[in-house]
Amino acid sequence: MSPARRSFLPLVIAAASSLCSAMGIARAQDAPKRPSEIAGDFSLAASQGNQQVTTIALGQRYSYAFAHWKFSQSAAALRGTANGVRNAELYQLALRSDVDITKKLTAYLSASGLRNTPAGLNSQVQEGLGLGFQFVETDGDKLQFSLGLGALQRSFVGDAASQSDFVGNASGAYRHAFSKTAYLEQTATFTPNFTVSDAWLLTAKSAVVAPLSARFGIKVGYLVNVNNAPPLRPPVNGVAQTVRFKKFDGLLTTGVQFTY
Repeated sequence: MSPARRSFLPLVIAAASSLCSAMGIARAQDAPKRPSEIAGDFSLAASQGNQQVTTIALGQRYSYAFAHWKFSQSAAALRGTANGVRNAELYQLALRSDVDITKKLTAYLSASGLRNTPAGLNSQVQEGLGLGFQFVETDGDKLQFSLGLGALQRSFVGDAASQSDFVGNASGAYRHAFSKTAYLEQTATFTPNFTVSDAWLLTAKSAVVAPLSARFGIKVGYLVNVNNAPPLRPPVNGVAQTVRFKKFDGLLTTGVQFTY
């Protein structure tokens, strides 16, 4: 090989390496985000001896992003007993579909169900539709606000009658990602009741997740439910009660979360 060719050889190799690196970076930057996400969390508290207490909490969420719309689903369950007597029971299910109107504006359709007998609620079903606006959407932060109208059907413990109301819905969700598996999340939903003006509802959820590995993390969550017009407590020995259930319910959970 001539000296001239030998002198150009390192330059050719360096240029080829730089081109391959640039192409690899471009592919990594242009790689599409995973369209779906599923996560589940589990927590357990149990004691034996003088007091036998067992509390189990399960949570799950799933989302899938299509070309111009997104489907999301979440579920939660809590059951607790103390000395063989049930003292906590909560079941939740929520479905929502968002269709793009513009890059930031969406139209949504939602449905949710709730059972919380310790709070006097046998069943609660809510349907709604409205608009959502994505104020911030980056790799690190997401902020969305939704506003809509809907219907609310409820039945209460100790009362065979059901109640159906016309309601509104205002909700917000914020998420800050510290890394791919560590994040802070805050959601809040306010439901004004247009049929019974003082029967508004408020739900707020806070969660912090710290990673243990690429898929597992420690999750600490706090759920707040406020019912401004709780139902009366059920009759005792056929005698009607005048005392109502409490307006406020708070739930603190710590456990393990799996994300895929």
